[in-house]
Amino acid sequence: MTLTRLFSNHTLRALCAAFAATLFAVTTTPVLAQGTRTITHELGATEIAGTPARIVVLEFSFVQALDSLGVTPVGITDDNQPDRIEQNLGKKIEYSSVGTRLEPNLELISALQPDLIIADERRHGAIYEQLSAIAPTIVLNSWDGSYKDIKEAVITIADAIGDKAKGEKVVANHEAKMAAIAAKIPAGNDRKFMLAVATADNWSLHTSDSFSGSIFAAIGVEAAIKADKPVESGVGLERLVAVNPDVLLVATDPGGTIFDRVQDNSAWKAIAAAKNNLVFEVNRNQYARFRDLRTAELIANDVLKKVFNVQ
Repeated sequence: MTLTRLFSNHTLRALCAAFAATLFAVTTTPVLAQGTRTITHELGATEIAGTPARIVVLEFSFVQALDSLGVTPVGITDDNQPDRIEQNLGKKIEYSSVGTRLEPNLELISALQPDLIIADERRHGAIYEQLSAIAPTIVLNSWDGSYKDIKEAVITIADAIGDKAKGEKVVANHEAKMAAIAAKIPAGNDRKFMLAVATADNWSLHTSDSFSGSIFAAIGVEAAIKADKPVESGVGLERLVAVNPDVLLVATDPGGTIFDRVQDNSAWKAIAAAKNNLVFEVNRNQYARFRDLRTAELIANDVLKKVFNVQ
């Protein structure tokens, strides 16, 4: 029996038309590239295909995050100070400078032909569209980021380069190290801790909401200022005296700061930390600029050794 005996000509034509329409739909429906994933970030969502190989990063914390994942960026906003990158990672790497974190050079970034850009929300939110026109861009919270934000950023970056599981493993290993440090902090400590950045003319006091403040919380010590903003910027000695921290970490840059000029001041000497010899000068890069997992471990270990005399 022939096909035309089973179906009328009208029915056969309808079946053929339906088959053709289905075939057209299948062949014309957009298909995502293999390995394409959607990365959700501070300013939306970005599609990334495959494994990015040429990555440009616009904050120091992103450099360390990539290093922990075994990746070296092709471009970094190193503030035209390559020694900072070496200090951050504890080693030299090969990369191209693309300007400062405050003002990335878009021409230099474009010339590197990146397939991924990682930017900071506070510093680079205003140029997100320009960066996205160069390459897929994800925007994370580093400048104002808490310890929790920084850990989440490592996993997001790992997902962006196609290996989220490795990022989760890096964070888990780091958290185990931090837990081991916290376990060594003596019980019953009630001293209040603070990181204060000393500039040439004033102080910036880091609160419980800051990166350092949230590291203090992670190891079981308390920040001297409870606040929902990370930093009190540009304050004078009178504010520092009013806070009266029990332990004070003073972050300085080479070349002299206000810290050098206050130590004979009677008001300074009245601060609990100064009276009890619990003021420690620390490197501003490591304590305030880098904001990454390696820095968290450094701060936690410093507190353990300098304040509690535990190795």
